Amino acid sequence: MKINNYIFNNYIFNNISFYKQKNYYRIGNYCLDKIPDKINSAAIKEISLPLKLLLRCFSPKRIKEMAQINLYAANKVKSYFDSLYGTNNYTLIAIGRSVASIAETAKALGADAKIIPLSGLKNGLPQNIPNTDIYKKYLDSIGINKNSLAGKRQHILIDYTYSGNSLATAQSFLEQNCLTFNKEQLVHISINNLLKDEFYNNEWDLLFSLNRFKLYSMVGKLNINNLKNVFVQANVNTAEEYKSRAAKYIRKLFLFHVFDKFNSNKFKFVKPDKELNMLNKHYLSQKAMKARLELSIKRQNIYLERLTE
Repeated sequence: MKINNYIFNNYIFNNISFYKQKNYYRIGNYCLDKIPDKINSAAIKEISLPLKLLLRCFSPKRIKEMAQINLYAANKVKSYFDSLYGTNNYTLIAIGRSVASIAETAKALGADAKIIPLSGLKNGLPQNIPNTDIYKKYLDSIGINKNSLAGKRQHILIDYTYSGNSLATAQSFLEQNCLTFNKEQLVHISINNLLKDEFYNNEWDLLFSLNRFKLYSMVGKLNINNLKNVFVQANVNTAEEYKSRAAKYIRKLFLFHVFDKFNSNKFKFVKPDKELNMLNKHYLSQKAMKARLELSIKRQNIYLERLTE
């Protein structure tokens, strides 16, 4: 099945809103099958030069900016934990889809990173959680179990948060339902804190609060009440979010630019002007943005104060 005009344009309109849709549609079917399903730096090196030039030329600037930000953020996150625990002497566990692409890139940089699907955590844990046994089997299959947590290696849950509730809830879920270990070996850290200068000075907060990076996640959404679907949603080839060829193409295009810059050793910061301009225009007024940002900063300060008490 090819990407037809209606499906692709509908996906773009609802998720990306590019202005020059025709160019992207025309090259979409050509490029989709030529970009390998397993995308890493080695695979991108093997892509032919004409295809690379085509992708560099016709790709939306917004995707290229987001890819550059993702690479910069992943490098900064890894550098932070390297300095804290020793180079690659820790395991990152990305919760859900918000920071999955950053964790995926950190893994390419050499970090031990796991990306697990888990959603619906903002309001705490329900009294009864079905299918935790299936989730435990999934965690075991990716190397998160009591044996992996038996040593001194630090395990760090990471996510994007406003209040910190979702991360704390994720840690509680794992501790209560899935894992048995020394609790000091599992901590949770909001990515906001690691990238706070970029978040609050360059409006990255908006990119995460409006879920722009979720489009490129390697896992799908998994509600806490529906854990039986974990093996399906943990695989980008079977997740509901990537059933359409348009969605697969957008993710492939994004990762192409991540690893194209990765191979060029270009870890510089690039402000996503195109994406932010679109978000300002179509989603939030300047007043609403300011109020939301101020609330985010206030919540983060409260969260940090609690940690230091």
